[in-house]
Amino acid sequence: MRKTLLIAVMALLSYSIFAQKNKKQEIDILPYDSTRNFLGKDVLQYTGQELFLKGLDKPSQKYGYSGFILKYKKDDDILNDEKNIYKPNDNYNSRYEDLAGKYFQILEVLNHPKAKSNKQDYADDYYLKLQEKSSGDVLFYKYNVDSEYTFPFIVTGFFLKQKAIQTGKEYVLSDDILKMSRNLSTGKALSFTTGQTWKCTDLTIDNTNNELSLILESKGGLKTAIPYSLLNNNEGIKKVYTATEANELTKKYNINNFRRILQNKIRVGMTKDMTRLAWGEPTEVVKNGNTEQWFYPAGQLNFRGDKIVSTK
Repeated sequence: MRKTLLIAVMALLSYSIFAQKNKKQEIDILPYDSTRNFLGKDVLQYTGQELFLKGLDKPSQKYGYSGFILKYKKDDDILNDEKNIYKPNDNYNSRYEDLAGKYFQILEVLNHPKAKSNKQDYADDYYLKLQEKSSGDVLFYKYNVDSEYTFPFIVTGFFLKQKAIQTGKEYVLSDDILKMSRNLSTGKALSFTTGQTWKCTDLTIDNTNNELSLILESKGGLKTAIPYSLLNNNEGIKKVYTATEANELTKKYNINNFRRILQNKIRVGMTKDMTRLAWGEPTEVVKNGNTEQWFYPAGQLNFRGDKIVSTK
């Protein structure tokens, strides 16, 4: 009886340890969040994902890609030995023509080898162990949790998720975006009407800027492309509105005022909220009782209460 009880206790203890181990792994490595391309500190979620290496602009192509090495434990923080660079060029980087447009599988995410002894300097550095899919080459890419703007990849899972989300959505664009856009069929400037609706028909990687772009089509069949990044621009003046947002603002401010907002125009009688949508936040605000002066590079706006009473 005692022996049976001992065996049962040991089995229960073993199961408990196993369960705790699995629980820890689930906490450490969560499923990949396909709504984000750059994961920052959640880098472990990249494990098993496929990456597409974006192209570089023409001036940068001769310098190649940085951060691709053969042995991560021999990585030099300043300048790697040429023998440790993957497909090296004369600039101690990787050759552009050998890497651009390639697909890589992430085999493993590794901590920087110095992270244990020097957390202060290396806790935010990792290495993505990659396998180039066409050649089978195994290499490493140095990753920093704050390096979003230099992250050269598009995660395939993110691309497919966003393609599914965006296709069929409708948008209204500010005039300055449309003025910079081109007719995809002719390459010429767009002929457009302020406030018209555009439907997303596809998501692609633009060969000009090597970034994700939405392919948009007007009701008349006109096609253009805009950077995907404009959808998440939380700084400065809003450039892209969903059709729902546009309808709500049209009802709230009337169609003429909303068109002025899309044109970045101001007039007497507009409210502070309309002004922020059209011109963004002022560089300076001077208050004097019930009046305020808002200063912008384009001029000065004078408010009484909530409305513009004069401009300079």
